[in-house]
Amino acid sequence: MGRLILVLMVPLLMSGCAIVGGVAGAAVEGVVYMFKGEEESFSIAMRSALVAVQKGLQNADLNVDVLEPVEKGHMVDFGNGKLAGHIHLEKQTSRLTTIEVKVRDGGMREDSIERALLDSIRVQAKKVNEADRFDFRGYKDVHEKPEDTSDRVGWYRPGAFLDVQKMSKSEWLRIKMPSGKVAFIKSDLAASASK
Repeated sequence: MGRLILVLMVPLLMSGCAIVGGVAGAAVEGVVYMFKGEEESFSIAMRSALVAVQKGLQNADLNVDVLEPVEKGHMVDFGNGKLAGHIHLEKQTSRLTTIEVKVRDGGMREDSIERALLDSIRVQAKKVNEADRFDFRGYKDVHEKPEDTSDRVGWYRPGAFLDVQKMSKSEWLRIKMPSGKVAFIKSDLAASASK
């Protein structure tokens, strides 16, 4: 009798495992969806891709708020107080760049906005010529350390919605770069940029 019960329970336990496995798989897919962005590769050089990103954001009434050079490309943060976005440009070859766009409204992913921004970038990529450059007018340096002589690790746009932390007894503000690293900007330049 004991063997019969065991034989009857094994299929029940197995189907429960399949259910748990299916639920766990859906949960993992949900987490991946929340942290993933829309991605597309463009047959243009990195320099042209940066121009296309800047102009594509401007066409959507957004701006590159922070630009950070990283290994194999650049990272960009942008936002308007409601939307918070991140773009990663990765060099695949000298004439192939992959662009990933992530946009959040509060904590929720906005995949339709991600697709719209990629569409805007695609349109601009077709208009960029090799002489075009990213427009740095109005941008200020981001420093590795809170010192004027410290290395520049990126650029920021004064007036942008930046997440800053004031350092005690210092004229410097700490910011989080698109890569997640900590860097510094002068508070007199960023007075209008803090949230």
